[in-house]
Amino acid sequence: MGDTEDYVPYPQPGGLISWASSNSGDTFYWRTSPADPDAWPVVVRTDNADWIEFPAGAVGFLAGVYGRTIDVPGMPGNFPSDDPKVLGLSDRID
Repeated sequence: MGDTEDYVPYPQPGGLISWASSNSGDTFYWRTSPADPDAWPVVVRTDNADWIEFPAGAVGFLAGVYGRTIDVPGMPGNFPSDDPKVLGLSDRID
């Protein structure tokens, strides 16, 4: 899908593994390099095909996004809301 900024898919060395996507078309990956999975950075492909790498793992990245210390360009301006919630698969929003 367009320019990949020299990122490659896993299982190639340093390849990307997708772990999440947003409602607005952003895709979130781990870059499988260095060898220690705890050190894999997060790479975001935004809905407008920009690639951004963050020097944090998934938990640190999500904590930064929800704590508003990490800004992901292209994400909606009101994300996250002032009262974000993490829901399980069985949770309902009515």
